[in-house]
Amino acid sequence: MTLSDTARELELYATNEQAYFKPVAKTLSKKHMKSEFHYERAIHCVERYCLTPAAKQYKREHGSMTQSWHSMFPKAVRLEAAECIVNELLEEFRLGNYWV
Repeated sequence: MTLSDTARELELYATNEQAYFKPVAKTLSKKHMKSEFHYERAIHCVERYCLTPAAKQYKREHGSMTQSWHSMFPKAVRLEAAECIVNELLEEFRLGNYWV
């Protein structure tokens, strides 16, 4: 899956910020280990609890004062990045690599 440049930038920023990424990854790991993992719910969890705060922080650090965070990273871009993150996490879970 090829990401747009904006989605890729947000994905890289969010996954490198452990304050946003680590709690979500741990939660999804636990759900996967208990066989309670739902793909669509995982995408929305990553979008809401990881990518939205990361987008806001990215805007504070790198954005302009006239542009809002949600126009910089629209919902479609955040969902695109979330899907990529969930797919990467699922690959790790299938290999037995969990965030515990």
